Amino acid sequence: MNEIEISNLTFTYENRKEAALEGINLAINSQEFVLLAGASGSGKSTLLKCINGLIPHRYVGDYTGDVKVRDQSVPKTRFLDLSLIVGTVLQEPDKQLVSSVVEDDVAFGPGNLSLPRSEIERRVNNSLESMGILHLRGRSVSALSGGEKQRLAIADVLAMEPDILLFDEPLANLDSNGVRLMQGLFREFHRAGKTIIAAEHRTEEVLRAGPSRVVVIDRGRIVADSKDPTILADFADTLKIPAGYVVRRQQKTAPGISQSKSLDEERFNARGKPPSTSFGQELVRVENVTFEYFGNIKALDNVSLLIREGERIALLGNNGAGKSTLALSLVGLIKPTSGRVLIKGQDSNVISTSEIARTVCLVFQSPFSMLFAKTVREELSFGPKNIGMRSDEISRILPETAKRCSIEHLLDNSPFASSYGEKKRICVGSVLTMEPRCVILDEPTAGQDYRSYSNFMDFINSLSERVKSFIVITHDPDLAIEYTDRAIVLNKGRIIADGPTRTIMADPEILSQGAIRETSLIELSRKMTDGKSVLTLAELVQASQTG
Repeated sequence: MNEIEISNLTFTYENRKEAALEGINLAINSQEFVLLAGASGSGKSTLLKCINGLIPHRYVGDYTGDVKVRDQSVPKTRFLDLSLIVGTVLQEPDKQLVSSVVEDDVAFGPGNLSLPRSEIERRVNNSLESMGILHLRGRSVSALSGGEKQRLAIADVLAMEPDILLFDEPLANLDSNGVRLMQGLFREFHRAGKTIIAAEHRTEEVLRAGPSRVVVIDRGRIVADSKDPTILADFADTLKIPAGYVVRRQQKTAPGISQSKSLDEERFNARGKPPSTSFGQELVRVENVTFEYFGNIKALDNVSLLIREGERIALLGNNGAGKSTLALSLVGLIKPTSGRVLIKGQDSNVISTSEIARTVCLVFQSPFSMLFAKTVREELSFGPKNIGMRSDEISRILPETAKRCSIEHLLDNSPFASSYGEKKRICVGSVLTMEPRCVILDEPTAGQDYRSYSNFMDFINSLSERVKSFIVITHDPDLAIEYTDRAIVLNKGRIIADGPTRTIMADPEILSQGAIRETSLIELSRKMTDGKSVLTLAELVQASQTG
């Protein structure tokens, strides 16, 4: 029986010329587990909205064709009735959280079904326990890390106990522990007979959970649909796929990297260059910093480090390890409980945040923490205007930055009318226009397809004449390997490792303590080097071709 049947579906958002979905035909059987893959803006989120009823019940546009869920036409079925069958975990967890306390947020859905109190309590406990956040039940939602919010959003949906589960980038902000937990839940839901659609850029992690089918969407059209996951190798230039798939594809199609469409020799060689040993002036010094949130929650514990010009740093660790708190301390948005942060030798306690922004800026994890203007152009202009940059300089920098961030076509649009990946790039652009010496990027590639993620990180690398250093807060070990020279690993507010990225990523004990997952790139690198080192993807392909 088809749980979901989509027939000749075309949808164009209001005030948009191009269709977000065009001629979609798709049938999904009961109890199927589908990985829905595709580039940012390809139509994945729109397709999920058409299944759960947000389109056409909440989003206005030109809608033709039909979507049926259990033989009920979605446009003709009440949104409330659909919500009892279809549960959706949104791409942006802040959009889904409605209460100020964790347990109240999970109870909100079941409570609106007028269930008995005992049943609501059972669902709250089970959902929080399933997501590994039962200990957070009394915590303020605003005090949660991005990954913890992601888990809470998933718990909210699980508490409704729907039969059809839609996930929009569910792994985007999760650390290795969260990813493993989510993989286990996917398997559990599949065994329990749930129908699952997971739209995700991190295809490797979903593949390890054993989906029964892979569907690829591009520019609003379905371009691949198969039970064989290796079809993803055909989309290696757009999607982040297991390293083994890339190696096999390269071996079949070309004798060397320079022949490949998916691997650009010049770009990849630049990424894998040996770590620099020559650094410029000191930008930031952190001396014995401890920070406690309200309630004696210690987020940083006696942290010391030095950041110099020319460094490319990965900041790694599990959710709640203190990464974002450290970043906020570096840009002066929070002040240490004890210790101090020096910005070019000046104590952050005595200089303004605008003065700090000339040296170090932060791109927040959630776009909704940054976006506010009517147009993208205004968004990119706001920062440089407020630090006193001349109008002719802004006129020069703005279009260049927009082009580099692949958002030039959005300049006159509202930033809120863009995809999640586009919102992330807009946020980055709004910081880059201020030309700081050091940029901190908090999960910059979450929700981004591989091409956008690669282009963006290559862009950051290319800014060395203007942005002298960057720090990437990430749960993606491969990003750290490809783009950084130094890795700092946090656990429970303390630095447990600080050194060359390749050395740290080759150490299983550090990976375990820091909740850093061993990707296929790390696993294959160890086999190729007898456990001595990790390789970039280009180096791995080269080694496999010569060895």
